[in-house]
Amino acid sequence: MSEKKQVDIETLTKLLRDPVIVKVVTVLDIANLSILELLESGLTKQDINHALAEGVIEMDKETMPKAITTPEAMLEAGDTYFQQFLSSKVRLTALGLYIADCIKGCQTEQEIIEKARERFGSGTFVPPEHPHRPG
Repeated sequence: MSEKKQVDIETLTKLLRDPVIVKVVTVLDIANLSILELLESGLTKQDINHALAEGVIEMDKETMPKAITTPEAMLEAGDTYFQQFLSSKVRLTALGLYIADCIKGCQTEQEIIEKARERFGSGTFVPPEHPHRPG
């Protein structure tokens, strides 16, 4: 798993109110999915990039295509590289798992925020490891 991202309550609240983050977390909480499966679920490339940038999801390094460093190699790989990229799996980070746990059982945005604040306490924290998913 990637480095854990320290988060303060304002950042956590912002992420919990972000409909893109909530949708990504909700979709990925079921299982690790490929980029293509995320696109098929109605997410856009921008949505996926946003969730990656916020540290809520990460690419599974084992399923990522090998890096192509030259234009010649890209031409040689052709559609294969693109297909491998679309097949790459994405998973929730510890932060994404924490957000998913905050969302579960809540009916409104306010309930989600209150649940997160109760569990958060004060200050900054590093999200805990998820007990049901290996790191």
